[in-house]
Amino acid sequence: MNRTTISAQGTALAADAAGDPLAGLDPESFGLRELDYDATVPRGLVHRKAVSEVFVTDSQQTGERSFDVAAQLPRGHVMLEAPTYDLPLILEACRQTGVLISHRHLNVPMDRAFIMQRMSLRIEDLEGLRQGPEPARALIRTDADLYRNQAGKLRGYDFRADVLLGGTRVAEATGALIFLTRSTYQVLRAKGRKALDWSTGPAPRAVPAAPAVVGRRDPRNVVITEPVQRGDEGWRATVVPDHSHPHLFDHPLDHLPGNLLIEAARQLAVAAVSRSSGLDPATLVPVSVEASFSSFSENDLASVVEADLTPFRADERFGPVAGVDVRVLQQGVPGSTFRIEVAQWA
Repeated sequence: MNRTTISAQGTALAADAAGDPLAGLDPESFGLRELDYDATVPRGLVHRKAVSEVFVTDSQQTGERSFDVAAQLPRGHVMLEAPTYDLPLILEACRQTGVLISHRHLNVPMDRAFIMQRMSLRIEDLEGLRQGPEPARALIRTDADLYRNQAGKLRGYDFRADVLLGGTRVAEATGALIFLTRSTYQVLRAKGRKALDWSTGPAPRAVPAAPAVVGRRDPRNVVITEPVQRGDEGWRATVVPDHSHPHLFDHPLDHLPGNLLIEAARQLAVAAVSRSSGLDPATLVPVSVEASFSSFSENDLASVVEADLTPFRADERFGPVAGVDVRVLQQGVPGSTFRIEVAQWA
């Protein structure tokens, strides 16, 4: 079946003065200041509806292609169930960083549609992610590699970021963003939906797994069904989207959001490692995730998530680490793929 992909087609061009908001700037001319953590940025600058879902508070340009972004990580967030700031919150802070840089520093219009093609997060220091008596102050130091279309207009950028909490480097993130006009986005979405088989009707809502099975405590945060084994090292579940969830569905979307798909992949990875190795899922922590999104996952079609385990490897920081390859499929076609590494940490 032909699927409309969301991969970038823009040609990477050297930065030039025509239409480049950063061209010609002298890196030594930036007057750096201490970033502010007193209030969040306007929610529209990070594409959030609820003010409570905005983490970033300030930003500044520190070089020709580098930026510092401040964020405050909440201690009472719905997704926060462990004593550490884990995957969803760090990834969301990095996503908001990329969107804020686009609007505030690269002058991307507010009416553009943003597509995150790739995103990764590698934890460097689990102990540094442990919650303290106050909300954590994060500093996200970001380098951007801009790319353009044939006409020289900014099409998107790749970024790499170091995430610091309290001055300690705790994670490294990467991502790739592209920007589309609303009309281009609508054409892309219509073409993709037209290629699908709608004869089966909308997908019924399945029953979520028990929270403990997937390393969760709050039933609201469970986004897959009970995993079933497929083959010797494979596992399978169905995605269970809850469109009323205050974080995963902060605002209405015409597709399943990337943070939901990452969470589904994470939950199946934890369950697969737990059941295959006899480990308590409550002690399993994803220490790295690489996500790639090649097509949209539709709200009104069933999404199946499959995982394949790879052998444990030794890691000098985290001990034995299990690798899990995960994919999310609709009508048998993968729309997103993930590589997740899981460690045991009390």
